[in-house]
Amino acid sequence: MSKNPKLAAVEQYISALSSHDMAVITDLYDDDAVLEDPVGSDPLVGKAAIVRFYEVAFSSGISARLDGPVRLVANHAVFPFVVELNPGNGEMRIDVIDQFTFNDDNKIVAMKAFWGEANMTTA
Repeated sequence: MSKNPKLAAVEQYISALSSHDMAVITDLYDDDAVLEDPVGSDPLVGKAAIVRFYEVAFSSGISARLDGPVRLVANHAVFPFVVELNPGNGEMRIDVIDQFTFNDDNKIVAMKAFWGEANMTTA
């Protein structure tokens, strides 16, 4: 893991998506965080709403892997990654770019996921 706390958070996030580790996901977010996935959808506000979002993702058999370098600037991390859903059962792949905004405690206060229909493929 990286010593940079923002890079470490991204690495933990990707790992937690694949291992379905809600404790890690919950710990990464600030209590009042806002999640917009995908950008343009209704934002989810607060940890309870965010947990429900990830519960649905975990139930779909989600896995994730980085697909390029993480960009860090100021209190932001931006990174490309691949999400796969329903492995072995009509798998869907989504190419995503996420933006995390961190507070001074290195907790995610805003997450925006950039992807659309053109970024989705099925096996």
